Amino acid sequence: MSRNARYLFVAALMAATVSASAEPRISVAPDSGRAARVGAEVAKRQNLAVSRAADPKSTSAVAQTAAALPRVNPYKAYPPSCIADPVPDQTSGPTYTTTANLAAYDSVNNQTVLEGVTIRIWRIACSSSDSVNAVTLMRIQRQSIYEGDQEVYPLFPVTAIQQGGITYDDPNLRSYARTAVEPNTVITDVLPDTPIVNSTTYILENYANPNSGFFDFNESFGIRFDNLDQNSPYYFINVPAYNPTVGTYPDAFQNIPVSGYLSTSWYNPATSGEGIVMQVYELLGDTQNFIVNFTWSAYDPSGLPFWLTGQVTVPRGTRTVTTPMFYVTGGGLGGNAGAADPPTPWGTATLGFSDCNHLTLTYASNPGLPAIVPQGSGTRSWLRLGRLNGMDCE
Repeated sequence: MSRNARYLFVAALMAATVSASAEPRISVAPDSGRAARVGAEVAKRQNLAVSRAADPKSTSAVAQTAAALPRVNPYKAYPPSCIADPVPDQTSGPTYTTTANLAAYDSVNNQTVLEGVTIRIWRIACSSSDSVNAVTLMRIQRQSIYEGDQEVYPLFPVTAIQQGGITYDDPNLRSYARTAVEPNTVITDVLPDTPIVNSTTYILENYANPNSGFFDFNESFGIRFDNLDQNSPYYFINVPAYNPTVGTYPDAFQNIPVSGYLSTSWYNPATSGEGIVMQVYELLGDTQNFIVNFTWSAYDPSGLPFWLTGQVTVPRGTRTVTTPMFYVTGGGLGGNAGAADPPTPWGTATLGFSDCNHLTLTYASNPGLPAIVPQGSGTRSWLRLGRLNGMDCE
């Protein structure tokens, strides 16, 4: 069947496709050329991954004896601080959906059939401190009666992206996007014909290759699904540009959740004599909570350095942190003055982050502190001093 004929075939099967999620599996005529088409498609995508940019293994003359140090992925499609494994299995916000009859392998009869699935695409809001951005997810949902069936299961289709000057059938393979089942990968790719035994969420990524297309999934794009089978049409989803509102993406307008990506130094250009160093620690064996520790360095009324320290355990997902603050006297330099005095309560402080680059500090000292101790209350705004290597927060 020609490519043009397959487009016409879409209209002919439209009624069946709309109700695919409720239809039984469909038998199709054998397509002897499908295996070769799948093999060629897999080879192209594997080559894009293997010949990625700045890969020392791609040049036999380079001997690599040490592991690469952490660095920012220049081909990333979303901020790494936006999402971590495991990815959601439920959609949220605006969702773009189609039903499709995907090629499925019948291992009992050793033949290809079609199985109706639902494909959904949605976005999750990110910090948006540098620009308005999100991570784009795609889920292939099997019918409940077939979920987990290992004898007959759908096969991951060939996906192509259309955006800007890149068309679905770009002759230079620029229409290829990378898909992964866990976020923040560099070369991981779900290849065509990969079994889909259980409903799965995928992350839309870019290939780390200068010869492939680079997509901004925050902008509008189209995605096409192809079974590489002469008996099957194409399926499409058109996704509009990411344009968050309070109603569609409320998370884009809230403080971001506190995480290790916010561990850094903070300052205010107008008051260079102060600074905050913040760290977020994992708790061994505790997957639900972590420790937030920060030190506010300032000066007392006589001009001597004065530090306030706060530490609190909070549940993951916390967007605002409130902690008691303490100061310490005594001690010395280089261990020549013995141990410091026990911590003295000073007051409280609350930290919130509108995005990755802005911290809001609200504080209040306790009444009755010694006159030599800095004290007061108010709200201050701080800026991120710099990005941490390997912990890029946007």
